[in-house]
Amino acid sequence: MYNNMNNYQAAKHASNKLIVTEARNNSSVVNLIPSFATGINRLEVINTSIDAICIQQAKNITGLTDNKSFLRNELSDSVLDVSGALYSYAKEHNNKDLAAKVNYKEAAIARLTNAELITTAGIVLDEIHRLSMNDLTNEGISFNETKLLEDSYASFKAANSEPREAVIDRSGYTQQLADLFAKAADLKKNTLDRLVTQFQRKAPDFYAKYKAAANVIYKSAAKNTQQPDAKA
Repeated sequence: MYNNMNNYQAAKHASNKLIVTEARNNSSVVNLIPSFATGINRLEVINTSIDAICIQQAKNITGLTDNKSFLRNELSDSVLDVSGALYSYAKEHNNKDLAAKVNYKEAAIARLTNAELITTAGIVLDEIHRLSMNDLTNEGISFNETKLLEDSYASFKAANSEPREAVIDRSGYTQQLADLFAKAADLKKNTLDRLVTQFQRKAPDFYAKYKAAANVIYKSAAKNTQQPDAKA
C-alpha cells in the first residue's frame, strides 16, 4: 500500500497510528489533558490523509498498467491482421520488398517490446497508406480495419508517454507525504511529547504504552534498525 514511502516513513506511520490507537483505548485518561486529546485528533487526521494518498497512488498505478496492457493487446491484434493481409498481397503481386517489411507472425509480435511494437505498427501503417483503399479488399482489409490500426497505434503510443507523467504524479504524492510527515513530526515533538510527561504521574500505564508506541522500529536496506524518537 505504501508505494511512495521509504522503510522509515512506513515504520513512522505505523508508530503514529499505534499512538492514536493507544490513546483511543485510554480516552478517559487522555481527556484529562484537553490539548493532548486535541493533538491526538489532529494526528489521526494526518494518518488518515497519508493512507488516502497511498490508496489513490496505488489506484492510479494499477489503472495505468491495466489500460496499457489492454491497448497493447488491441494494437498487437490489429498489426497481426493488417500485416498478414499485406504479406498475402505482396506474395500475390511478387512484391518481395513489401513481403519482407511486413512478415510478422503472432509469436514474433508477442516478443516485441512496447517501443518495438510502436515502430512495427508505424511500418505497417506506412505500407498500407501506399496502397489504394481497395487493394486489400480480397485480403479482408477494409477502411474499418485500417482505421482501427490507426487508432490503436495512436492510443498505445500516447499511453507509452504516460510513465513520464506518472513520475510527475508520483513526485507530487511524495511531496504531499513529506508535508504530512513534517506536520505529524512537529505535532508529536512540540505538543504530544511535551504534554505526555504529565501522564507519568496521572496515568503511568498509559505513559508506558505511549512511549512504546512512539518507538519506531524499521528494517533498513542493510540490517534491522531500531530508531527511537527524540526523548519526550
